[in-house]
Amino acid sequence: MEKVLSRVGVLERIASRISEDDQSRADLLKVSRDVLADLDPIPVSVAAPLLGVSEPTVRSWTRRGLLIYADAQDNGLDVRRLYEVIALVRELRAAGQTHDLLNKVWQRLADNAVLERSDLRESLVQMRRGDGIPTDIDELERDLGIAD
Repeated sequence: MEKVLSRVGVLERIASRISEDDQSRADLLKVSRDVLADLDPIPVSVAAPLLGVSEPTVRSWTRRGLLIYADAQDNGLDVRRLYEVIALVRELRAAGQTHDLLNKVWQRLADNAVLERSDLRESLVQMRRGDGIPTDIDELERDLGIAD
């Protein structure tokens, strides 16, 4: 299992180096999603060592919604979500952040969800191009009725 997840990670790292408008990037990301979709749900006993935590911790993270079961029978964890959490846990640990992983991973997931919004991405592109409209903060506060 670890080898398969590692290979998906390699595909995603390669894709991240390719321009967003290049079809090769989209193709690689689709292959990585397809590989994850083809995997059976992951038992808690397998997920724990992949995450580097105990089985009770995995169950706790599942009760709190960080990890999710693939079906109503709780037969195994959703592979895509598990993969995403594994990547975030590894990234946090590599940065020396080993305490309060649950909350830190939640924050990263929330940040990623915001960054995936198409309207935000388009706004960032416009800002980088200099298409923004300069605003006077005092005037903006007056317009919003929050001026001091």
